[in-house]
Amino acid sequence: MNTTPHSVPLSVGQEAMKVAWQIDPRQWTNIIPVPLSVDGDLDPGRLRHAIDRLGTRFPQLRGRVTSSPGGNRLEWGDAPPIPVTEITSPLARDEAVRLAWQTPFDLRTGPLARVHVLTGPDWKVLLLTLHHLVADGASVLLLLDALRRAYAGNPIDVPDDPRVLEAHALRSVRLAEGTDGESHRAYWAAELGSGITPLTLPAAPADPPRPTMLDDALPGDLVAGLRHRAETSGVSYVTTLMAGYYALLRRHSGSSDVLSFLPFHGRTLEETRQQVGYFVNLLPVRAPIGATDTYTDVMRRLRGRVKSALAHGDLPLPTIMRSAGLVGPQARGLTHRSIFQYWHAGLRDGLDVMDLRLDAPGSHAALTLQGIESTAGFTLAVMVREDSAGTHVLWKDPVGALGEPLLKALATDYQDILWTVAEDPDTPVAEILAGPAPGALSGSGPTSPAHTDEDSLTTMIGLWQDVLGIDDVRPEDSFFELGGHSLLAESLIIEVSRRFGREVDLSVLFGSPRLAEFTAHVVGPRS
Repeated sequence: MNTTPHSVPLSVGQEAMKVAWQIDPRQWTNIIPVPLSVDGDLDPGRLRHAIDRLGTRFPQLRGRVTSSPGGNRLEWGDAPPIPVTEITSPLARDEAVRLAWQTPFDLRTGPLARVHVLTGPDWKVLLLTLHHLVADGASVLLLLDALRRAYAGNPIDVPDDPRVLEAHALRSVRLAEGTDGESHRAYWAAELGSGITPLTLPAAPADPPRPTMLDDALPGDLVAGLRHRAETSGVSYVTTLMAGYYALLRRHSGSSDVLSFLPFHGRTLEETRQQVGYFVNLLPVRAPIGATDTYTDVMRRLRGRVKSALAHGDLPLPTIMRSAGLVGPQARGLTHRSIFQYWHAGLRDGLDVMDLRLDAPGSHAALTLQGIESTAGFTLAVMVREDSAGTHVLWKDPVGALGEPLLKALATDYQDILWTVAEDPDTPVAEILAGPAPGALSGSGPTSPAHTDEDSLTTMIGLWQDVLGIDDVRPEDSFFELGGHSLLAESLIIEVSRRFGREVDLSVLFGSPRLAEFTAHVVGPRS
């Protein structure tokens, strides 16, 4: 083990987040906001003390990312406490919450968690904001339970063991690079290696574009019908919801090969089940859907596809993408169009996110979880949340690329499709609508091959071979397909900047990961 009392190494997924932050420190893709409306009185002093106890119990929340010869680490020695900030705002509630949570974290200094108490003219929100480096959806429930106990002055019985984080990080590296992950890498290469087309939706964005979020509650009788249909069809309730979503995407995109991402909890080892940390993994699941398929066909096909994906779901997403040759912004634009999230927010006994009580002598407040806007960098994000109030579907257009009219149409059509799944699943899937308008959201087209002089290519090939420790690098090779990762990328940028006599930004390598294209950017005209 390489654990110290105050640091652990980063996992492969955490490394990818660190690199994404280096490329654009202002981005908020990997930030998790947890807004809770407040009814009653919060004691500011007691709340600060409770948050301090959370920071002591889960010190990784106060951490920062540091570099060392052995690799990047999450370090929390001598870290400051989790900040608690009180703000009175004249803005509408959702706008004030968005402004607070979208403030970027600085991974170099930390902390990677913060708390706001936001007060408006007729509303109050307790906002817990976390960086994905230190938490995931399961962690949110653990932390809310711990907050409830700490506020009441009770012991926090949620376990925390840095050795679990250490073991997970080391295992992710073995799967990504070693023989342990060979079968997983082969599966994803075959599953995603060819034929992917971008999800193209008839977008109608506002001018200027604005983020949109729609919260749609499923009727109780629809939920009951879907649960009954799941039981009679031999699939899970979640599969019925997914089948409706995939059929919806086919209907509005016209694609017969639908790709969406699904979060996998990643907590396959017993010791990770109650640990606060980043374990979740996103899995790309493809499903062909033809005109003669029924909803029963789609449900059963998805059940098989998801089962296969989960069997290979421990392989970190960056390695999944690299195994299939899907690297760089163009590949991300091809694949990262849709994510379907299912979050059962009632999985922790005694915790009700719709009625979270912070009680102490002289202080009583009831907290209600609002919509969580995080999207993990996808154009369309759909979160189905189960809690004591029922089943909610949150439709998210985080950068306004789709537009409110399309989002409303998708939400309405989704319920119609789910009713058909519940009542008559042997009906053929809904027909495809008219094709997308000329301005529809679509994938980036292929770029022209890069052209540069032979001397520069030869020099660059030598640098790549030295940094990667391999021979026979060719101009069309991708740095990341050859085994490059964030630390090697930093080393290469230093060497390239020195050899070519100009400052080269790390983002150039991620934007143009193939050697010829990268070299063309490096030797292009000076600014």
